[in-house]
Amino acid sequence: MQDGKIDLIFHTNQNPYFAETNGFALSDTLLTLNMAAITAKDSFDENKENTVAVEKDDFALKAYLSYNYPQWKVVEYETSDAAIKAMQKEETDCIVSNSGTVSDYLKNNKLHSVFLTKEADVPFAIQQGEPVLLSILNKTLTSMPTTQFSGAVVSYNASSRKVTAKDFIQDNLLTVSLIAGISFFVVLCIILDSLKKSKRAEEKSKKSAEQALKLNQELEEKWQELQNALVEAQSANKAKTSFLNNMSHDIRTPINGIMGMLTILEKSGNDGERAKDCLNKINESSKLLLSLVNDVLDMAKLESDTVVFSDESINLDQVCQEITESLSFQAEEKGLHVIGEHDDYSGIYVWSNAVHLKKVLMNLFTNSMKYNKVNGSIYMSMRTIERSEDHMTCEFKIKDNGIGMSEEFIKNELFTPFVQADNSPRSDYNGTGLGMPIVKQLVEKMGGTITVESKLGEGSCFSVILPFEIDTNARPEEKEDFNADLSGVRILLAEDNELNAEIAEFMLMENGAEVETVKNGLEAVQHFEACESGTYDVILMDVMMPVMDGLTATKTIRSLERQDAKTIPIIAMTANAFREDAEKCMEAGMNAHLSKPIVIEEVIKTILRYVHND
Repeated sequence: MQDGKIDLIFHTNQNPYFAETNGFALSDTLLTLNMAAITAKDSFDENKENTVAVEKDDFALKAYLSYNYPQWKVVEYETSDAAIKAMQKEETDCIVSNSGTVSDYLKNNKLHSVFLTKEADVPFAIQQGEPVLLSILNKTLTSMPTTQFSGAVVSYNASSRKVTAKDFIQDNLLTVSLIAGISFFVVLCIILDSLKKSKRAEEKSKKSAEQALKLNQELEEKWQELQNALVEAQSANKAKTSFLNNMSHDIRTPINGIMGMLTILEKSGNDGERAKDCLNKINESSKLLLSLVNDVLDMAKLESDTVVFSDESINLDQVCQEITESLSFQAEEKGLHVIGEHDDYSGIYVWSNAVHLKKVLMNLFTNSMKYNKVNGSIYMSMRTIERSEDHMTCEFKIKDNGIGMSEEFIKNELFTPFVQADNSPRSDYNGTGLGMPIVKQLVEKMGGTITVESKLGEGSCFSVILPFEIDTNARPEEKEDFNADLSGVRILLAEDNELNAEIAEFMLMENGAEVETVKNGLEAVQHFEACESGTYDVILMDVMMPVMDGLTATKTIRSLERQDAKTIPIIAMTANAFREDAEKCMEAGMNAHLSKPIVIEEVIKTILRYVHND
């Protein structure tokens, strides 16, 4: 392979250092083989510094041994027979073979086998600098069923070996002796039998030709599948490269804005109006930066299937009102005209997820703002298209007269991650290109459909149809006034980042709380353990901290032999925002999970819920 005469080797063993040393790359693992040590000794311990006999040219076995048993001494022999003889004479402790060939050695009753605990992971080896071939191999390994692997392995291991005449005579002395005395009649019978076999072989050959033709067709189909997979992989890589380039620009844009405004703010002196303008622009840049990060996190959750689709009873009127209030002002600031109309849903509650529904509608509305024209308009509507006693189907429509999209873009790229209709003026159309793929996946997971009509230069119209189960037992909830007063609430804050700690302290103390801050989980445990019962009302716990993380600190506090250790509310306040992160917090004994950046209203509501049992 190093000379370029072949493209790949099968099989070898997973050993990155061995591969690097010999100038080749390894595919993903194709199959795993059980390995055994064959030995003539009475006992064998794989954890000791054993001496193993190996055929000099068996580089796959040498790769397995150096990776899994680096403490063993490898002694090379010119042939496998020489290695076996050395083991039989106890010049070495063992030879190593895969479990499928162990029975071949155990015909000799002086030998016995010991199965090894470390399996051999078998990949292909290819030349370095061949990423396309490596990608094709790995995609094929991912798509091929396990049964096809197993069949290939059986065929591979069962392939016939070359046998010399000398080997045959030594293994069949009795047969050879009988043949020496065979009569002419028997010879004649053998000849006739050979003729019959020849005829059968001819028929078999014809059948084999048909099978070969069928196999060739299957190979052509597989080759076409590989070609399609290659095109798909290249397209995905191109899209992700474009995404990384765009993200690099789009993330730097708000960061540069924040840094620039801070510089201006520092030099603005007593100019109150200029300082207020700088703070507003810092706030807008921060929101944009958070939006970019949230898009990437949302897409990652959807692709890994970690989005929680738990239903709750929601009022559609309220959802639409909240979206309209939060976005209409932004649209009007951009000089856009917003028109909204929908059926009366004031007394109707349905089972759905308000967060996901808002995410869908807000993404569509934001797109209509982003890709609109000066003095453009946005039309929003919601209407019932089907209803029974306990089910209803609604259509949400968002229409604009903006720049529009081509038919080709809608068909091939609109719902493809990392792609945008217009990538040229990045400062005008900044974003990740993930908004529409997120919308499509959320709509489909909610059991609905999304369609789009658009023309370049004339605008776009998105229609989302969603089915809902009506909550027939729902009663309108009376809104409670939010009391943000934390006066008298004593908080132990565990946060290793000084800036985050300073921000949290300021926000909490501004609302009346008493805050004591520690820098890691161990300090949180020590402070709680040393204080009298009732000193703290609640613990706000970061998760990723040095010395001791938040999960371990929570488990340690919960295990303390004092009553308040079991009852004190512990709330996670962390940048780990995925569902599995929240589940780990609950399993560790925490009461709630809040993700960063913190929204002080949510933090206060959560604290009051547990401190005052609201």
